[in-house]
Amino acid sequence: MATLLVFRQLPGVTRDQYAAAQRAAINAADEASTGGHLVRYLGGFFIPGRGRAVCIFGADSRADVTAVNERAGMPFTEVLEAIELWPPGEAHAGSGSASAFRGGDGSGGRPGAFGAG
Repeated sequence: MATLLVFRQLPGVTRDQYAAAQRAAINAADEASTGGHLVRYLGGFFIPGRGRAVCIFGADSRADVTAVNERAGMPFTEVLEAIELWPPGEAHAGSGSASAFRGGDGSGGRPGAFGAG
C-alpha cells in the first residue's frame, strides 16, 4: 500500500467546514474499500491561516485516491505518492511498523548521507 498526499487550496474555509469535509473523505474512503479498492484516510494537516490542507491516504493507486476525493466533493490541486521518513527505531501510528529512511551507504539518512556536508 502506497502513501499518497492530497494537496488542497481552500480559501475561506473554517475549521468546522474542513472537519465536515474530512468526514466526507473518510466516508468515501470507507465506501471505496467496500467496493474492492482499499483506500484508508490516515490523517492530515489543515492550515487555516493559509487556506491550505494536506491529507494523507493509504491506497494501492493514485487513481483510487483521486476517485475517493472526487466522490467526497473535496477540491484538490494535486495527488502525489510520498515516502514516509521517520527516525530509526520509531514506530509511526499510520504505518504499523518501525521504519526509517536508510541511505544506500547505511548512514541512516544522517547529514552527509548524500555526499553533502
